[in-house]
Parts: sequence; C-alpha cells; structure tokens
Amino acid sequence: MKKIYTIFSLTLLFFTGISCKKVLDLQPTSSFSTNTVWTDPALIQVFVNQIYKESVFAFKDGGFGWGSQTDELYSNFNWCHENTYIMGQATPDNQGSSFPLNYSSTLNYWTTLYSTIQKTNQFFQNVVQADTVGHGAQLNNMKGEVHFLRALCYFELLKRFGGVPLITKVYTANDNTFNESRATWDQTRDFILTEISAAAAALPKTYTNNSDYGKATLGAALALKSRLLLYAASPTYNTTNDVSRWQAASDAAKAVIDLGLYSLHGNSSTYNTIFTDFFNSEVIFSRVFNATVQEDRYNTLYRDLSPNGYNGYSAYNVLEQMVEDFDMADGTPFSWANNGANPYQNRDPRFYADILFNGSPFQGRGAQFYEGGLDSKGSSLSPWNASKTGYTMRKMVDESYNFNIQPYSACQWVSFRLAEIYLNYAEAQQALGNSGQALLYLNKIRDRAGMPAVTATGTALTDAIRHERRIELCFEGHRYFDIRRWGIAEIGSKDGLGITITPTSSANTAFTYKVMTMQKRTWVPSFYYYPIPRKEIQINPNLKQNPNYN
Repeated sequence: MKKIYTIFSLTLLFFTGISCKKVLDLQPTSSFSTNTVWTDPALIQVFVNQIYKESVFAFKDGGFGWGSQTDELYSNFNWCHENTYIMGQATPDNQGSSFPLNYSSTLNYWTTLYSTIQKTNQFFQNVVQADTVGHGAQLNNMKGEVHFLRALCYFELLKRFGGVPLITKVYTANDNTFNESRATWDQTRDFILTEISAAAAALPKTYTNNSDYGKATLGAALALKSRLLLYAASPTYNTTNDVSRWQAASDAAKAVIDLGLYSLHGNSSTYNTIFTDFFNSEVIFSRVFNATVQEDRYNTLYRDLSPNGYNGYSAYNVLEQMVEDFDMADGTPFSWANNGANPYQNRDPRFYADILFNGSPFQGRGAQFYEGGLDSKGSSLSPWNASKTGYTMRKMVDESYNFNIQPYSACQWVSFRLAEIYLNYAEAQQALGNSGQALLYLNKIRDRAGMPAVTATGTALTDAIRHERRIELCFEGHRYFDIRRWGIAEIGSKDGLGITITPTSSANTAFTYKVMTMQKRTWVPSFYYYPIPRKEIQINPNLKQNPNYN
C-alpha cells in the first residue's frame, strides 16, 4: 500500500496510511494521493477519523493505566508500564516508544500526541484546497471537529507534562532543527481554550444521522472546557486561590448543564448501563468499538477484565483501599471492625456494579476468589491470569457477552458524561461558598445511585465532593489527575492492598478475611508530572525538563 501522509512529531518523521470510513466503523481503508484527499470532503473525513483514532484514548490508555498508578487499581500485566511510575523509577530514559500505538507502552505519549497534532495542523493547512460548493457545512463541521481534537491532544499533554510547546505549523522533512520552547501552564490552558472556542462555534448540538454518532459536538467541546477550567482553578494550579478561576470553572460546567441535552442514565440497579448502553442520555462524548474487527487493543475489553475462572485475564485488579472506600448503603463509612464479618453486604449500590468480589454473581455462578477457588491463584484455570488482590473490575463489563465465542466485543469508552459535569459544578460552587448549589448537584448523583443525601457543610462538604468523585468516577481516568490538582498526589502511592479469603466451611460458604500488602510502592516528588523523554531534549535543547528529573 502506498503511504502518502508525512506525519512529523518533535522528534521523528512517520509515514502513515489513512484508516476509518466512519467514526464508529474503524476498519482500515486504502490510502489516496494528497491531491485527491484534499479536494474530496468524503476523503477528508477519513483523514479526520484517523485523528479521532489517535487522539481519543480509551480503557487502559484513557483510564485503567492511570488508575493503576493510584489507590484504585493494580495492573496485573504492567501493560502500560505502570510499575515504573508507582515504584518511583520513571526517568527521561525509560519512557518507552508510544508511536505507533502498540499493545504495551508507557502512557507518556509525548511522541504520539505531537504526531497527532501534526495531523491536525496538516488538516488546517490543506483543507482550504477543498471545493466548498455544496460541501460548506460538512467542511465547517470537520473544522470544528479538528479544533476539538487538537484541544484534546494539548490537554492530554498539559495533564502529563504541564506547559508544552504550542505547535501549529506543519513540519516537513526539510525542517532539520527544532527550537520550540515550552509555554507556561497558563499559556497552554489559554491556547486550548482558543481551540475550544473555535470548535464550539462550528460544532452542532446533536447529529441526526446515526453514522455520525461518536463525532464531537458542542457539548463535547464545552465538557472539555469544564474539565480544563476545573483543573485551572484547583490548588496545584491556582496557588493564590483566585476566586475568578473558580467562577470560570462554575460557569463552564453550568454551560454544559444548560444545554438541556443530557440527563443521568439508569438507577441504582441499572448503573452499569451508563457504559453498556451506547450513546445514552448521560453520554456527552464517547468512542464505540465494534465486535467484528480488532481495533488497536481495545475491543477485547470484557475478556481482559473478567477473572481467570471465566477464561478472562483479570488485567486490572481493584485494590482493597478502593473497596473499603465504598460506603455502606446507609451512607456511613465501611470499617472492618463493624462490617468485617460480612464485608460485601449492604454497601453502596455502585459497589456491586463496579467491583467483582468473592461470591458476586457473574455469568451464571458466584465469583470464587477464595483460596483454591476457580478465580484464585490456586485455580486449575490459568492461575497466572488470576487477580492478585482478590477483586477484578466489573464496571463497563457487559456480562451477557460470551467472549469465549466471540473474542471481539462491542464496547464503549465514555470520555465525558453528565455526572462528571455535575461534580465539576458542585466542586466549583462549594469553592465559591455556594453550598446549597453544591449539595443540589452532588445529591442528584447520589439519588441516582440510591444513596442517602449529603447534608455536610464547609470542609466536610468539600471532602464529600472529593469522595463522591472517587466513587462515581472510579476507573475512568480521573483519580490520578484529581489528586494531583488537589496537591495530595502522594496518597495514591501508598502500598497496594489486597485480600486473602480463607474458607472455613467444607461448602465454601463461610470465610475469614485478611488484608495484605500485595505491592510495595514508592512516592517521589517528581511524580506530579511525567518526564519529557530524553531524546526530545537532546534534539531540542530549548525544552526544559520537569522538576526532579535529571
């Protein structure tokens, strides 16, 4: 296949083909000549679809890999090199290649993201060649999509590294040197906001054609703005507690709410359908993978997360401290002293939707994480795939899907949803002193979950909002960045805990439980940011490394 497009990052020149005919149908297609592509809106959309594929991270890249660097998860196979970070061993020299996307790489993604940004810049340089007669609306929409995707790429860089070089030109093979300096955190934020504004001016509120589902909308652009401005208002990036930043974060979240397009989906007994019902009323922006074509290591999700006794991989194991942070059904905290005899009874309904634990009904039987059980390290069924903590993830898993028959599973990664926006708004309102509004939107989420309303005020309400984010948004890629923007990142690096479950009856119906340390972890101050790969700084001496990396 002739490969036409020259994709240039800050370091390397890559030649890539174009793939994707639709956003939701990510099957490879042939490449086309440059002149043909930039005069045909249908082929330009194919090019844009490739940008979606590269810029919208999902599952292990968008959530689980981050959770495994916090007090949420343990990565059973170290697919994203999570252990490098949680053991305090990350250096500028061990940030493995992340382009092209592969099955196992670090989450650094400096090279990947700048390569994708090069595509967005190439789009804006070349789209002017297109004949707009009869295609003006389509081309305008695509411009909005690419502004959104470029904003998303820069936000991914900002989260990882802080301020970064702001590249809008198209580099070519004739550009032999790079001397771009890093922008500040605030300058990078402002650039992203400019991109979001351009996207919002062009994107529709909704699409009427099903084949367009999964494309960026006005709501997606505003949701990204909400998340970005919440970060900007948070203690780590708002050291003087500038109230105007909290007001901007509040306004951004309210703008999404006021669109009137979204509503909380499901209830306490159908909570997981937020993720398994594609494009439901809560979803603001998501990416769906089909069940027939393997798509860059994402659509084997249900097999990857399920326990070994079901022929799954137990790829991400829930840590005991995450399990313990789910409250009791009456809203009181869990404790082993009060609830240890039956630790999995009468818990927050989201506990049962999010976590697979010993005895949990799943695909026709109860899960057996007890010693010697089918899902334990002593199982006769691929014990090397057993959970090391005594738990696996249930969130996002459609247990009606038999991955033993069809290995590829249709699945949805939800990048933005209304519950997050409610929590963003509640946090900003509380910071502004408006506890009534904070409680209103916090309790909308708790009511949907079947949990009692929070009535706290002051610091206790701030803590309650943070706790709600931990529970409601677990495994969705928020915890890692939340504890950093709050300035408490070290709490995510405490030793990983698991559970040892020992049967005390011949029928394996009664058990004793022992919390154990299953992974030693190390906190280092540098871990607020990722290191810029050494090769990037060697090529461009104007790049300054992040603090505490040599």
